[in-house]
Amino acid sequence: MSRQDFCHNQVIRALQKDGWVVDDRQFRLRLPSRLIFIDIHATKNSNGHRENVLLAEVKCFPESQADTTDLYQALGQYILYRSVLAESEISIPLYLAIPDTIYQTVFDSSARRAVQENRIKLLIVNLETERISQWIN
Repeated sequence: MSRQDFCHNQVIRALQKDGWVVDDRQFRLRLPSRLIFIDIHATKNSNGHRENVLLAEVKCFPESQADTTDLYQALGQYILYRSVLAESEISIPLYLAIPDTIYQTVFDSSARRAVQENRIKLLIVNLETERISQWIN
């Protein structure tokens, strides 16, 4: 099991406030050469019976130390996890969950272009209010 980022619980509470039910364990996927743990697996009922499912990898970027290396690691990890899910024929949407302050400061035009070109789904969370600020698909 991997270590949780410091804002993990705030992201969970934001999802819960939005009507999602979050599993109490990480989503685990084992391949012959790799074992991955995705931070959040959540479900949500729509229209009273239809179930939506999502996975989210949480990256909080320590604000006082956020740098290019953190950005490389977050985007690279997301892309690898998405590839492992596809290889395993798991079609659950994967999101990279980040604080809104990080999206505004670390995700400059180059990073946003990389997100767009690589079809990275973002879940942006206001950590103070524990609310979802934005979904970027």
